[in-house]
Amino acid sequence: MMPPEHAGQARAALRLIVAEYGPAVLSQPAAMANLLKDLLPDGPRVVRMFVAAAEDRVADVLREHVSQGLDPATAARLAGSIFTDVTLFPPEVCAWVVGEIAIALGLVTAAAGPPTVVTPPESESPARPGQAAQPALDERPAAPTTRKAAQQRRLGAADGAVIAYVACETGNAVIRVNLSTGVADPPITVGEWPKAIAITPDHERAYVAGYGDDSLTPIAISSASAGPPIRTGRGPVAVAIAPDGATAYVVNEGDDTVTPVSIVSGACGDPIPTGNRPYAIAVTPDGATAYIANYGDGTVTPVSLESGGLAGANTAGIPVAVGAGPVAIAIAPDGTAAYVANHGDGTVTPISLATGEVGTSVAVSKHPVAIAVAPDGATAYVVSHGDGTVIPVRVVPTSQGSPPRLVPGPQIAVGRRPSAIALAGDGETAYVVNYGDGTITPLVLSSGLPASPIVIRKRPWAIAIVN
Repeated sequence: MMPPEHAGQARAALRLIVAEYGPAVLSQPAAMANLLKDLLPDGPRVVRMFVAAAEDRVADVLREHVSQGLDPATAARLAGSIFTDVTLFPPEVCAWVVGEIAIALGLVTAAAGPPTVVTPPESESPARPGQAAQPALDERPAAPTTRKAAQQRRLGAADGAVIAYVACETGNAVIRVNLSTGVADPPITVGEWPKAIAITPDHERAYVAGYGDDSLTPIAISSASAGPPIRTGRGPVAVAIAPDGATAYVVNEGDDTVTPVSIVSGACGDPIPTGNRPYAIAVTPDGATAYIANYGDGTVTPVSLESGGLAGANTAGIPVAVGAGPVAIAIAPDGTAAYVANHGDGTVTPISLATGEVGTSVAVSKHPVAIAVAPDGATAYVVSHGDGTVIPVRVVPTSQGSPPRLVPGPQIAVGRRPSAIALAGDGETAYVVNYGDGTITPLVLSSGLPASPIVIRKRPWAIAIVN
């Protein structure tokens, strides 16, 4: 994930910054962003990693641990584990970032290498008391091989099964999983570091955003084959499909834009400007507007969409302020409200889409990272990356045109470091992807009880359900 030439340039840049501005600047996000953009013009991803470390005050954590008497190597390991828990970067990236900061501070030598970040091995199968985890995918019986059976399995038509496509960092792959049986097809190779997946309304194609190589990979559902990658903007991190199935909208965190992509031709339209470090997108049910959550400046940008339009017909509106570090957004099924999960301050913010009014944010959990709304619009389900839970949030209507009031319910334990959630078509079950332990947790919404986890390993990050 890290080109060696950028790694060397990053080390030199950090040393120069500390020498000229002092160690305190390493915990100042705005200053680090400005300095690193000048020093690493060809390494925008590396810049984002160290800016994220500044936001989470990694350098301060390191210095504090050492001042309390810990040896530098232990301090680096602890800081790496903390950074891994609070950020959205993979553990090995967090370890590298912490190691470079420790070197820049003079706490360790370059020969020490990155610290060890403690995470459960992917082979673990964490089951709840009284539950047995389903066997790992490579230990399950082989699926039917006849052409008819294979087609039925792909479309979920044989037994009414729930079919999901899961984007996994390990192997840069998408895995098709029958969630009813836990059986999976062979992985489909996509772009580097897949961060998001969306499926067209006709269930014919899936689109996968590859953060690591600036790509959008189309997958034909019927043949389970990936097409040629489409080049988007820098650092694509989210994707949404218009309700009419004509256009995919790709959020590019690296250059603060959204790229419209024609589903028919694969052509990219003019980039749409957003706020700072956009991270999530949701499109209204009528397809008229997209809402983009901007992690870097705590805002949501509305974008008026031209149906199927690629040539500058999409226009960005005035952003509205929400919580700190918004990373996920979902829209009510009736299109009246949007709900924004704010990673930085552990809140959810409601927005009235009729008036643009922002409602009162409510505290939900530690580092929420994903959100989904029930088909009846009465409950939003918030995934907490920091404490391995899902929080049902009751939606209470208010006066006409005003944002709804949100009432968080009790937390529901799922897996470790959950990263995504998707609801089955019947709205009765949610499926939560747990990046930290390589599982999917089915969640029965009527009871709020989790079922036995489906073990897939492969560091799953995103999920989309076909039916």
